Amino acid sequence: MGAAQVDSNIRRYIDTRVEPKFIPAAERLVDLIAEQAPELSPGMRGGTEKYHSVPVWRGKRDALVLSAAKTGLTLSFVKGATFLDPHGVLGGTGVSSRTYRFRNLADVQHPALPELLRQAVANSQ
Repeated sequence: MGAAQVDSNIRRYIDTRVEPKFIPAAERLVDLIAEQAPELSPGMRGGTEKYHSVPVWRGKRDALVLSAAKTGLTLSFVKGATFLDPHGVLGGTGVSSRTYRFRNLADVQHPALPELLRQAVANSQ
C-alpha cells in the first residue's frame, strides 16, 4: 500500500481475509480511498462468532464498507441508492446501499470510482 498510514486492523483484514490474488486490488482501493476521500476515517465494524468484522470508512456516519469473498471484493456505498451513477457500475437493490464488485487493479482504476467516493463523502456528513 502507498505512503498513507494504513489502519492496522484493515491491513490485518487484507492479509487474513482477502484471497491472495485479490490483495493488490484491495490495497489499491485502500490507497484510492485515502487519496479521494481523506475526510473519511478508516475503522472496523461488526464482528461476532458467525461474522468477521469488516473495514469501514466513516464521516459522521458509515459511508463505505469493504468485504471479501472467494470470488472477489465488494465495496458497499452505504447511501449509494441516492448516487448519480452515469457509468452504471453500482449493483444491488437495497433501500439505501449499492455495491461495486471488483477483482483486479483495472476494476479499481475505473473512472467512475473517484466520483462515487466524492458522493460517499458528501453523504456521510
